[in-house]
Amino acid sequence: MLDFRPPLESPALIWYVNLVLPLYMKLKLHDTTVNIMEGALERFSKLKGKNAMICPNHSNRHDPQVVGMFARAAGEHFNFVAAREVFDYDDGANGWWLQHLGVYSVVRGAADRESFKTTRKILAEGKKKLVLFPEGELSRQNDTVMPLESGAAQMAFWAMQDLEKNGAKIGPGADEKTVYIQPIAMKYTYPRDVSSSLRETLKTLENKLGLQAPEDASFYNRMRALAEKMLLTIEKEYGIAAENSHSMNDRLKALKRHILVNLARILEVDLPKDARDLECVRILRNKLDDHIFEDENKMTEYERKIHDEKQRVYKSYYRDLNRVVTFICIYDGYVTEHMTQERYSDVIERMEIEIFDGDPSIKGAREILLDVGEAIDLSLYYADFKKEKKATIAKVTDLIFAEISTMLTKLETVRQHRYIDAK
Repeated sequence: MLDFRPPLESPALIWYVNLVLPLYMKLKLHDTTVNIMEGALERFSKLKGKNAMICPNHSNRHDPQVVGMFARAAGEHFNFVAAREVFDYDDGANGWWLQHLGVYSVVRGAADRESFKTTRKILAEGKKKLVLFPEGELSRQNDTVMPLESGAAQMAFWAMQDLEKNGAKIGPGADEKTVYIQPIAMKYTYPRDVSSSLRETLKTLENKLGLQAPEDASFYNRMRALAEKMLLTIEKEYGIAAENSHSMNDRLKALKRHILVNLARILEVDLPKDARDLECVRILRNKLDDHIFEDENKMTEYERKIHDEKQRVYKSYYRDLNRVVTFICIYDGYVTEHMTQERYSDVIERMEIEIFDGDPSIKGAREILLDVGEAIDLSLYYADFKKEKKATIAKVTDLIFAEISTMLTKLETVRQHRYIDAK
């Protein structure tokens, strides 16, 4: 059994957090507001009392709070499933809060039976809706969705099996049972000018890296000089000789491949030859998770000592994988193809994470645009699932991806754009 953290819901704590959440968003999250699109709550209300999994995109560390604000507006409280490591933040205090708010853990990619059983139980009972971020990673990309993991669709179909085993008739009818997957899209925006805050952050980063920008340097050129210096430093750390003739994107590609191949060798993992970088990250992260969260209860004292020593080394490899994810999402040209202040912020936030080794700063008051897509009724695909499990799971996963992507594109067209001149 893995080191599972079950939900330990406290109604009093849930009531209190629900009460103070708007104040928390204003004071602690730099006046962050949630703008729910017209018709979204009406679409969501169709699932009232239904068995449902909510699948939002996962671009920001404050996504759970944003979903919490949506739940508040919808008059519901959701269960959440979160990666096991977040329960250890703040020396375990974060985990206490999470569990008592109805959040439980999963060790990604592992046979986390207790977590799987809890997911199936919540979905099959249908007392509360369950939030699961299908990207499986904090993408930090605000305009697009990373390729989704298949776990969301697979878990939902398993819950369908449990309903059927318990005697329920599967179907969309009034006397029948089904599980819905509800895609949700969230886009973070800065509705007011935050260029002064971005410039201040640039200056701090330049000082940290020992750079002195010319007085007439454009915002873009300053940011690119920082990226070049940061990339050169990381290449030296990994012993990679930078080729002046290579583009920044070629160098980023070589860096990602070097990290993945080197870590696969250390962990004794054979990566699929044609696997995408993100797939490789997931394979390697799962290997780390398997060891780090291995149950120590059956170990001798000496075995625990050896395990803890190795665990400390393994935890340091998360930073390497996070770097790869950062450079999957960001590339040379990311800003110039759409020069909004949000894209500038995306890049600068990644530099803050890398250089300061912590959470990036919030550059100003934010407005998160949130939309609700069309719910996916799994009863329509259940017969196919019984015949071709893998293909049907992939099909439903693609439907979730397409619905979130479509909503993000729509949200980009309805918001106000503020551009930063690169000239």
